[in-house]
Amino acid sequence: MIDLSLNEVETLSTKAARGAGFSWGLAEDIGRAARRIAGEENDWGEAMLSLAENAQSFAAPDPARAARWRSGEADWPAEKPLCPIRAAALLLDDPPPANAMPLTILDVGLPIWLDAMLRRSNMQVARPAKLLMPRADIVIENRAEIEQPIVGQRGAIDERTLAALNSFAARTYVPESERSRVRGAGGGRVDDE
Repeated sequence: MIDLSLNEVETLSTKAARGAGFSWGLAEDIGRAARRIAGEENDWGEAMLSLAENAQSFAAPDPARAARWRSGEADWPAEKPLCPIRAAALLLDDPPPANAMPLTILDVGLPIWLDAMLRRSNMQVARPAKLLMPRADIVIENRAEIEQPIVGQRGAIDERTLAALNSFAARTYVPESERSRVRGAGGGRVDDE
């Protein structure tokens, strides 16, 4: 096992999420959520790898489904599991009214991510044991107080998972060009740093 600082957890998760196809904005949200998962001593590495590997298999919440959430109507599942990241972003950007709570959302993929994304808001996922499952129906409730960031802890990860996440992160790197290979690292002929 390798111990990473929570900053390293956040940075690696952000890059891996971007490499998995999430936009930079969502990837940054995922990095912060991974930090919260690691701070609770959950297996953040496996959760992050599952999210990266399954990112393209999730369905984004469609406008009709989001409208049902806001009006307090019963949710209908989609053909594919609901993307926990995009669902959380939608709920954070346009929260449902208080009279729509508690809100039941069906067939959420990797619900631990929806829970982690909502932690710094006035919403929370009711704590079912199914939070670590690949998909589950979840209930969102109002939260009494917003959680503060976790500091001073580390996130453990095994070498295989770290290598897999680094391969997703590597997709964000700019490929070398002939010019950059000739120049090597640094600023070229004039080093003004």
